[in-house]
Amino acid sequence: MINLPLIRTSIWGSPNLGIYLKVVGNYLLVPPNAKDKFVKELEVALNLKAVPARIYDTNLLGVFIAGNENGVILPAVAGIEEIKALESLGMELEIINSKITALGNAILANSYGALVHPGMSDEDIELIRKTLKVPVVRGRISGIPVVGSLSVITDKGGIVTPSVSDEELKNLRRHFSVEIYPGTVNDGVKFVKLGLVASKEGVAVGALTTPVEIDVITQAFGL
Repeated sequence: MINLPLIRTSIWGSPNLGIYLKVVGNYLLVPPNAKDKFVKELEVALNLKAVPARIYDTNLLGVFIAGNENGVILPAVAGIEEIKALESLGMELEIINSKITALGNAILANSYGALVHPGMSDEDIELIRKTLKVPVVRGRISGIPVVGSLSVITDKGGIVTPSVSDEELKNLRRHFSVEIYPGTVNDGVKFVKLGLVASKEGVAVGALTTPVEIDVITQAFGL
């Protein structure tokens, strides 16, 4: 079995990688002002091509952008030039005009399924289904609606907040068709998306992530 890479790092001194970075398809979206050395290390670890992007005139790519191998979903607050930059990826792209704009926190998806904020409308869900090409269900994790902030899931595996119930974990594993393990990042942070970015080829975790947390993450993603 080939051991895939895992790196501990930070962006601008912050261990909260998942706020500023987003994996969609074969690309890693990164803020334009991220340091070259940092970006190159991530490209190697995740085996993805880094693409500079902005959203809502911010660097909060992981907060506002959702997607999987099949498509990218943006909130209506995205600017015209920001949309054009992401259209250059050649992936299917959809703009959702929802009252919920932090789509990266509201949508949890891989190539097998998507779980979305219970406040998403039927129209939103249909657009998500058509764009990501997966079954979409509404739900919460541990009673919290921002499901995309509580878990990171790829087509190889995933990690979810340790406050997940046994029944929720069973349902998540079935819906996303991968093994998912409860765990934390950055020395106890339960909103795991904050400190973790993953592809099918590797994982980057926040610099505060402990060896015990890394052991769980390694198992979760089959590294």
